[in-house]
Amino acid sequence: MGKKPLLPQILMPFFITAFCGGILFLLSIKPYEKAQTYLKVGFMDNNNVIPQSEGIVGLNIVQTDIDTEFTGETLKNGEIVYPEFGTQYAVIECEQADIFVPVYWGRGSELLELGGCNTPSSVPAGGEGNTVISAHVNTFFADLDKVKVGDEVKVYTDYGRFTYKVSELIEFQTADKKYLKKGDKDILTLYTCEKDLLASSDKRIGCICDLKKREFYKEAEVKENADEK
Repeated sequence: MGKKPLLPQILMPFFITAFCGGILFLLSIKPYEKAQTYLKVGFMDNNNVIPQSEGIVGLNIVQTDIDTEFTGETLKNGEIVYPEFGTQYAVIECEQADIFVPVYWGRGSELLELGGCNTPSSVPAGGEGNTVISAHVNTFFADLDKVKVGDEVKVYTDYGRFTYKVSELIEFQTADKKYLKKGDKDILTLYTCEKDLLASSDKRIGCICDLKKREFYKEAEVKENADEK
């Protein structure tokens, strides 16, 4: 019997390795492809799908430079400011989970591409009741599953900064709205989709954070009074 060609035997392991590597690479980008498909999903309120081609008619997106290193005088009491729909009004930070995300007031696919969304059916950060913020699991809240009970979460706005502490980790189905209601407890609820390599999951994961400290900016109060005059 003749000897088999040596070259194919040498190259075969390299072909097998390249083939397996290609499969692993495709699996690794699957979440991103799914994210593109589900960018149309508005997590907030009723989880309705908003076609990307249609969007929100007349939506005016405003990006704001939020000061996260304010050193001026602060007050324990003050007034929260309800932003215009589509306005970035805050930045949320959790150092322990490496989260630093711009927050927009509103909902919809356009805003979810830019950051987290604070649903208008809840309250702005620092307000009385439940502040509900969501973001995509493949982008801004990719590390939300790293948050642990006891972690500190800060929300910076133009009118003040607010410190929360994670008190509970939550899981719920998309049709379950019990964690998304305004309520009467001063809390912050963060949530996103459960990570799923193969398809969009109906499960939501997140955390509830208790409000521990309100710091309203003195300068914001002075500016507001001046504007009224």
